[in-house]
Amino acid sequence: MIVFFGIDAGGTKLQFAAGIGKEVFAGEKVATPGSYGQFLDSAEEQFLKLEERFGEKITEIGIGLPGTFTAEKIVWVPNIAYLEGCDLAGDLRSRFGVEVFIGNDAQLALIGEVWKGVGRGCSNAILMSIGTGIGGAIMIDGKVVRGRRGAAGAFGWVNLDAGVRGDKNHGYLEANASGSAIGVAGLQQHPPLTSYEIVEKAREGEEFGVKVMKRAGHLLGAGLASIASILDTEMIILSGGLSKEIDTFQDSMIASFKEYTAPGVEQVPIVTSKLGNLSGAYGAVRMAQVGGDLWTG
Repeated sequence: MIVFFGIDAGGTKLQFAAGIGKEVFAGEKVATPGSYGQFLDSAEEQFLKLEERFGEKITEIGIGLPGTFTAEKIVWVPNIAYLEGCDLAGDLRSRFGVEVFIGNDAQLALIGEVWKGVGRGCSNAILMSIGTGIGGAIMIDGKVVRGRRGAAGAFGWVNLDAGVRGDKNHGYLEANASGSAIGVAGLQQHPPLTSYEIVEKAREGEEFGVKVMKRAGHLLGAGLASIASILDTEMIILSGGLSKEIDTFQDSMIASFKEYTAPGVEQVPIVTSKLGNLSGAYGAVRMAQVGGDLWTG
């Protein structure tokens, strides 16, 4: 039996998974290591644990990362800066003697959702990941658009106000509608509020919390309207930590989406992830299984 190994790497955690046949099994979730050497050691530890668990050799590895990269080198990874400039695929290949594939984490989350989650049966779909930042992915005719640098779908850079000065590290939508943006709004209060406290205040109907979440929903809806109108997709999937709080911004998001979409596109369903925090790891397993057949562009 062939075993495929998936890693979803983020700034705070590494989620591991394994695939055997048509089944996917969640592995451990561990804190993101503090150095490159520790990252490789952690991957090796989980690799060996999963081989022991299933009594079979792993033959391919898929890794999801937030950021941009080439086949040979990691270019930019927010919150895991020590990976930048490293040949992660090559180093893991040398350690394990197996094929290694690297993909963008949001793109792999979309693959995971279409494969085993809420997007089953879709061949044209959009995923927007809303958490600390905002990322995304695009699927057309069953293949994910990867882009020249592997970063297609950087929806955080959707600009809804050309009068605002650009920021190379945080696009307009990310700077104004992400979890971090909500946290920044909270810091301006006396006493300061965390993003989690703002969400709870919105649920309680408190004026400031409602205002902040309503604005975030409005901007997210307008951004999604532009993306969906251009791509004429079947489905929009929301993932990431903030998507779990959708009850606090859904109404304003849907209203904004319907207001700004092209005619007919307002009927596109907007749904939340079924796999949750496992979608990226599932997508990494699928990439290990299929490789380059998942991508276009």
